[in-house]
Amino acid sequence: MTKKYQKTYACLLSSFLVLFLLSCSKNPTTPDPPDTNKPVIWVNVFEMTFAASETGPNPSAQTLKIKNTGQGTLNYFISNDADWLTVSETNGTSTGQIKEHPVSVDKSSLTPQEEAYTAIITVSSSGAYNSPQKINVSLTLSEEPPPEIQVTPTELTFNAQSGGANPDQQEIHILNTGGGTLQFAVKPDASWISVNPPSGTSEDRQKPVSVSVDIAALSEGTYNGNIIISDPAAANSPQTVTVELNISEDLPPEISIEPGNISFQATEGGANPSPVYMFVSNSGEGTLRYSIDWDANWLSVSPNIGQTKEAARKHTVSANINGLSAGSYSATITVSDPEASNSPQTVNVTLYISSVPIDNKIGISLSPSSGTTGTIISFPISVKGNIAQISTFGLELHFDTTMFTFQSVNSGTLTGSWGYIGGNDTGGTIIIGGARLAANPISIGSIGTIAIVKLKVTCSSCSNGDTSQITIDSFTDDISVMTASPSSVTFTFNK
Repeated sequence: MTKKYQKTYACLLSSFLVLFLLSCSKNPTTPDPPDTNKPVIWVNVFEMTFAASETGPNPSAQTLKIKNTGQGTLNYFISNDADWLTVSETNGTSTGQIKEHPVSVDKSSLTPQEEAYTAIITVSSSGAYNSPQKINVSLTLSEEPPPEIQVTPTELTFNAQSGGANPDQQEIHILNTGGGTLQFAVKPDASWISVNPPSGTSEDRQKPVSVSVDIAALSEGTYNGNIIISDPAAANSPQTVTVELNISEDLPPEISIEPGNISFQATEGGANPSPVYMFVSNSGEGTLRYSIDWDANWLSVSPNIGQTKEAARKHTVSANINGLSAGSYSATITVSDPEASNSPQTVNVTLYISSVPIDNKIGISLSPSSGTTGTIISFPISVKGNIAQISTFGLELHFDTTMFTFQSVNSGTLTGSWGYIGGNDTGGTIIIGGARLAANPISIGSIGTIAIVKLKVTCSSCSNGDTSQITIDSFTDDISVMTASPSSVTFTFNK
């Protein structure tokens, strides 16, 4: 090569190196500016966690939400890289609306391991500005059942007056319905929502979380937010409570309930407990238009709707123990009105059913056990743990006519509504009978009195300390197989 060509080649090479260095001086990570005319992929999550036990069911499905936040039409495809993971439907379109895709796990071919199984869901679109989008998925498979989140209620509504005070706080309750210990976090996605406490644990008991809203920086209108309850180890994490806040110019109604708690008591196989009244009133403004719901089959409320501007409305709360065994039962009555500032409000209901006594005894007692001439003595006749219903009965009471004279036979605590209770004195023997007629029979396992006999002390020649025995026997009809205990009592005469 001649010197002339060598010089020309050197110049060209130098120019090329200068251009190369200038191009390298630019930041290689700086993206091109977005094309505002293209679709944009939006997804609601970038991580999903599942947990399950080897012998339990598959974890609950979760939802992947996709929409177009850009221009035009988003045509997208969904894929994943794990055989145990399924996304239902694998394609979709959006011009701005949200599309939901259930994401489920099949653990049947997997075995427990220390590390979580992982997978990636990919959402892609050839025309989208930010394609692809990836969602990391993990599955923890253990030998014991994982925790599972249950939250009630799943919707909260707050109502407030513009420029007024914040509405009363409400509560959600979080419970672990799975195994192990639920270690949950509670996080609102709107700045006007706050929760307390923001985290907690549950093994098998409900944990309350207070929810408050702050309207100070908000104008009139309707606002929506969510409360996210999560535990990466839970089978169905996360769970969501929706929150709606309505701010208007007028003060909203407000729910007031009396009593705040209701309890029933009954005996297994016996009669239903007496109904209880619940009163609902409006302590706010406007008209309260409410509905009443409950979460137990043995409970009912009538009527289950109402409205009031102020006055309390009465509702009958009843418990039906038919088919229930002995034990303690709990339920919740929920009173709600979407327009009320504190909707919903709840009443806790407890039903205690005691086991049926099987004593099958009938006995007599006396009061007072001593006295002087002219004293009226009561002799209650009681049953305890009858093994059959009692609709009719007969028996005899015997007394010393030198000590007493017959006064009356009256109903007992178990026969107060019966059509007939009476007795006939035949000179020291009172033949006592009872029939329920149109009234209810005495339930199996009852405890109480069926008749009360009254005698008057008339002895004029008795000495101080003299005693007299009163006995019962000759049991017939529905009490014929009952055992007398005690069958007699002793009265002492005092001067």
